[in-house]
Amino acid sequence: MDLVFSRPRYVPGDPLDLVFGDTLAPEILPLTLQGTLYLEAPEATGTLLYDNRLPATVSTGFTARHQVAAPAQVQPVAPWGQPAPAGQSSASAWQSADRAAAAPVAPWGKTDRADTPARTAWQAATPVAQQRGMVYQACTPLDVLAAIGWQLAVPATVNLLAPHQVADVLHQLRTVSAQQGAPISARAHAPHQVATPAQRAIRARWQVAAQLIPPGLTVLVPPGEGGITPHPVSLDLVFACPPYEQGAPIDLVFGHVCLPPVGPGAPLFILPARYFMQAHTLVAHRLPDLAEVPIFDATLSADAGSYAWTFNASAPASVFEQLAPTAGVPQQLRITLDGIPFAFIVDSLTHDEQFGRRGARIAGRSITALLGRPFARETQRLNSAPITAQQLALQALDLTGVGLSWGLEDWLVPAGAWSHSGTALAAVQAIVEAAGGYLQSARNAATLLARHPYPTLAGGIPGGPWNWYASGVTPDVELAPDALVTTAIERSDGPDLNAVYVSGQNQGVSRLVKRTGSAADKLASPVTDPLITANEAARQRGTAILGAAGPKHLVRVSLPVLTGPSQPGVLDVGQLVQINAAQPWRGRVRSVSVAAAFGREVRQSVQIERHLEVTP
Repeated sequence: MDLVFSRPRYVPGDPLDLVFGDTLAPEILPLTLQGTLYLEAPEATGTLLYDNRLPATVSTGFTARHQVAAPAQVQPVAPWGQPAPAGQSSASAWQSADRAAAAPVAPWGKTDRADTPARTAWQAATPVAQQRGMVYQACTPLDVLAAIGWQLAVPATVNLLAPHQVADVLHQLRTVSAQQGAPISARAHAPHQVATPAQRAIRARWQVAAQLIPPGLTVLVPPGEGGITPHPVSLDLVFACPPYEQGAPIDLVFGHVCLPPVGPGAPLFILPARYFMQAHTLVAHRLPDLAEVPIFDATLSADAGSYAWTFNASAPASVFEQLAPTAGVPQQLRITLDGIPFAFIVDSLTHDEQFGRRGARIAGRSITALLGRPFARETQRLNSAPITAQQLALQALDLTGVGLSWGLEDWLVPAGAWSHSGTALAAVQAIVEAAGGYLQSARNAATLLARHPYPTLAGGIPGGPWNWYASGVTPDVELAPDALVTTAIERSDGPDLNAVYVSGQNQGVSRLVKRTGSAADKLASPVTDPLITANEAARQRGTAILGAAGPKHLVRVSLPVLTGPSQPGVLDVGQLVQINAAQPWRGRVRSVSVAAAFGREVRQSVQIERHLEVTP
């Protein structure tokens, strides 16, 4: 049963309608289809539009809504109460127009007996072959083709959808989103390129699985046709720095300049890395009772121009009393940085106080400072018998409790050739400086270190800078450029020298020390010293003078403090360091300074003497 609000034309055989409105005179009304229209009616008057997305207008005298479900013949309808011509039927609104033997229906609710019974209110009169389609639902089953998000997996015939429904069967339309419709062959890609098909190991982040990915190889082969004959070239695309081989194919390298592999041949080194990690610790204890001393920060320094390590630190105000001297003797303090101990005497205490803040500053030197002023007395010394230079130094240290590490080539001092007045520390310094050396102190012991600025290298090779790159010479430390946080270069050229005369005074020798292979035509000022009593002393003194000559840089670099197996920790003055830059270079450490504080990064600043006239 349909509820309508205007008087439709009466068609024999139609069910009774309840009409709300006035009776309309018979007239021809336009047909507006608001759905999908599939009709074949060559006899119909009007326009049929086969576009299931647009409405169609047919001037047939009534309004059809949503759809006409089955082919039918459209015929103008007779006026009210008159039967249609024989052999033809019409489609009523909202109902399919199947053929039926329709009995005339009395106007306004009275019907005659017929083969097709009248429909009661709200009930269909006869079975309908076509099933009404739900709004927004297809009328017939659909074969759905899954579609890849952003892509169709396989070619498919896609039917356009009507605004509310689809009246025919769609073939192979799949609408699965965000999913692949069919498996694809995945190829493992190496970083930056795919070279040739090969079985490759997949690299996970921070991990190399089974095998390294080899560089790809592309060989250009002359084609069989076209008349083009390219040059036969073999090119490797590599993303690492392989060892260079003479005569090897040309490599296209994406990265740093490739040079022959360098190290690490040194016993201590820092290798290249994206970052360096170290858990830092800083503690202090009073010696010898090991009472803990609170400090906030500390700076530790040493250089070739002084004999001792020095330190300064900030601390709470209570430290001012805790480290006060006892009977005129300074307190001793051990500072441990990342497990590396340094022993000092505290010879400077300062108490600071300002509004809302109180604190103390402490400073000191290595324990060997007790051998000098103002802590040690001055005495007279004279060698009354022939003795070596090392023995003279040990005599000066006798009964002081300070040891000696002799790092020079020893020589003989004749009886009466040397006399000295001063402290024990000053006496040892005079002996060492006679051979061009310098004094340093051990970090955590009361020991003096006698060292030469250009010591003899492995295999007995003279230690001048012109031999730092000699075959068989291994540096003490190797550093990757990645480890250098900052770099500052100062030009510090020495005089242009190649020879010097060195001699004793009352006794001794006089020698011309020259650089091997030179003409000895650029002489330095002559040097005399009472302890130059042997060739060994003269040669070492001359090497120190000539080694400092020529163009050179003082390179100051800052780097982290790294401890552990084969890592250098805090560098020492005098170490031979190699910087593995694109062009590796070597130099001697001349000073070291380490700054440490709680909650901050620990850095060491190292000054390296680099000579420019000597290259690898």
